[in-house]
Amino acid sequence: MAENLDLSKEEARLIKSPLNKYNIEIKENRGLNENTGFWWLRFTFDFAFEKEIEVRLTNFKYSQKPIWTMEIVKCDYLEIKDKDEMDSFDMEDEMANSSELLRLNASVGSKERLRKYIEDNILPLVMKKIKYRKFSPQFRFFLSHKSKDKPLMKTFRNGLKFLGYQTWLDEDDIPMGARLTAAFKAAIEKCDCFIVWLNEEYFESSFCKAELLYAKEQEKIIIPFGVYSEIKPFLKDDFQFLVQLNIYNTSNVSFFEVLRKIDYALFNFEELPK
Repeated sequence: MAENLDLSKEEARLIKSPLNKYNIEIKENRGLNENTGFWWLRFTFDFAFEKEIEVRLTNFKYSQKPIWTMEIVKCDYLEIKDKDEMDSFDMEDEMANSSELLRLNASVGSKERLRKYIEDNILPLVMKKIKYRKFSPQFRFFLSHKSKDKPLMKTFRNGLKFLGYQTWLDEDDIPMGARLTAAFKAAIEKCDCFIVWLNEEYFESSFCKAELLYAKEQEKIIIPFGVYSEIKPFLKDDFQFLVQLNIYNTSNVSFFEVLRKIDYALFNFEELPK
């Protein structure tokens, strides 16, 4: 008579390799860094108990525009079985995708550097999405910016929505027939976190400044981004409080790192300066 198997006594072992922590394997590299017009990079990795989660970076979806896309092609955790069920987000800002593409292209010549880029930039977002699969983040965002920065904020909106966050961006989320000022006020009141993209143009806009001050009045979590040396002259009087916040400088970090900083800040919001 066979003995009963007690799984509680079995040792669970993660899938990993000493030389390649997540077993990243490059499956395809077509056109990347070759100026062909079309490119895609397809790779797989292992996470926890799932082997060969498949991800693709490509500009194929928007070949006539400077936009590239991150696509999860296969992942059992996310119930993605094939390309028809893919989940993705688009890099819509030309500056963000251009700088990221430079970083990615700089890694192509070496398998180790390419795996390192993927491990540092792409995998953390996919793994976050997997972790949020059953426990969707509840923070709601208001994205405050000057009009010229809208493509960049759309890119952040796409990334945050990819992770499962709720976002409010004026162009897409103003109700039909609503008064502009009333819609903005209501959106700020409903949000948990106010992300602001600071630059000289922002401080020259009375509308933008009113948004920021109202978010402060409503005691929202404010996460500011900008180049400190450029906005320093404006950090006085009503805006002196920004000096006490961690103003993230986006000029020398990757887009993916900024997105991770937002996510990290929210889940450690009790540490944020008030």
